[in-house]
Amino acid sequence: MQHTDGSFTAFDGLTLHRETWSPDEGDSNAVVIIVHGLGEHVGRYAHVAATLTAAGFTVEGFDLRGHGKSGGKRAYVKTYDEFMRDLVQFRELVEAEHPGEPIVLLGHSMGGNLAMGHALRHQDGLAGLALSGAALTAGDDFSPIQLKIFGLLAKVAPGIRPQGLDATSISRDPEVVAEYEADPLVYTGKISAGLGAALIGEMATFPTRYPTLRLPIWIGHGTEDKLAAVDGSRELERLATGSEISAHYYDGLYHEIFNEPEHDRVLADLVAWLGAVTV
Repeated sequence: MQHTDGSFTAFDGLTLHRETWSPDEGDSNAVVIIVHGLGEHVGRYAHVAATLTAAGFTVEGFDLRGHGKSGGKRAYVKTYDEFMRDLVQFRELVEAEHPGEPIVLLGHSMGGNLAMGHALRHQDGLAGLALSGAALTAGDDFSPIQLKIFGLLAKVAPGIRPQGLDATSISRDPEVVAEYEADPLVYTGKISAGLGAALIGEMATFPTRYPTLRLPIWIGHGTEDKLAAVDGSRELERLATGSEISAHYYDGLYHEIFNEPEHDRVLADLVAWLGAVTV
């Protein structure tokens, strides 16, 4: 596997960090763009990239604004559209660098929300959409009252940070949790009201738009995910009637299915699906 990193400049001048993993042979079957989750960074997916490059795929990704090595206030956006513009720009960059190669979008957690938001706007040209523990509806950690608080605060003080995530909910492997908490590039503080409201507001529009999807979709979700409700994935499976869906609900797994003890099985399922949709 070959690995390079670099950066690109976003629409508003912000510098966003990017990483690329390529097969050793130099030729790839397709490109997988990874969209990481809240508070983390794309470097946490190096082991996923190793599996995918071994199967002949190039893997591309970038640290979202306010995350990892990218610029911007931590875990903060003014609007959902900021994420969408960054993702469009990065996809166009990747397509220019890999002309003619199939492109698959792979989003985890908040990244799954963003990948879905992108696909609902720009599904043409995508070979597929893969979702890992996607935040498609509010999880158990957010009560109805807290959801209202996010919305109200976002209107008057989007920088206020009313809530964070429980790191012990990401994986049943204590080493994964310890590495996550010790990673200097992972933001473990509270989420800004502006970011929370942006995600929640977009989630609310998803169900009525799912029938417009016309691309292959891979769903991977742990049944014991407390950070992104599995009901959101089941709702997508039920309502996206125009898409061919490959759904995998992994019994007992927590939020980060690629970092659970059973991750080899999860990645094998993903690689098999990628091989089928990018031929």
